[in-house]
Amino acid sequence: MEDEWGNDPSVRRMRRVFAAIEARQARLLDGLKVHRFDKRLGQWRKMALHLFEQRSAGAARAGVGLGEKDLADLYIYCLAKVLSTRGITVPKVALPDNAAVAVLVEDRQ
Repeated sequence: MEDEWGNDPSVRRMRRVFAAIEARQARLLDGLKVHRFDKRLGQWRKMALHLFEQRSAGAARAGVGLGEKDLADLYIYCLAKVLSTRGITVPKVALPDNAAVAVLVEDRQ
């Protein structure tokens, strides 16, 4: 069966973003000693996705262009934000070094 969607450049781009997100998420969770079958992960990922969608849309409205690496970094910052609200300490060294993306997730006054 041929992958017709795979010919679309935007689909290929998003597949690369999702692959990067999955790899970085696995490294983050391993480093935090959160088991990949932890029952809480489904809800945390849902919350992180919601925050990611909000912040990436806000960045687009503000004219901030996010590349593939930036999008993957943004999701990891969103997941870390959710984890921290759930009592899991996420050290800064576990996060991507991307200040432009980090500011998108910071609490707003």
